[in-house]
Amino acid sequence: MTVLDSTTALYAALKFVPEGGRMTVYTRDSRRARTNVVAELRKEPGGGWDDWQVLRRPETADASLLPDTWPEENPAIISCRTLADSLAENPDLWAEVED
Repeated sequence: MTVLDSTTALYAALKFVPEGGRMTVYTRDSRRARTNVVAELRKEPGGGWDDWQVLRRPETADASLLPDTWPEENPAIISCRTLADSLAENPDLWAEVED
């Protein structure tokens, strides 16, 4: 049985973004940061895991809003599940996907 809620809907939508697709995550509450950009991401090409590479994170961005799942990777990786959970649980976050 699959439970459908906002998190599973986001997870499913993220899985349909093609490999190499890009996304910019923003926050409505930039607080002391100079930008409302949290991170620029790219869906991992050729990985088959639907994870997202962190291409750029502004120095003043709050990294805790969108935590890396595997920070030791280069570039750092955010799993599809972590990304969906972060977007669903924080009403101040929103994203634009380049298609």
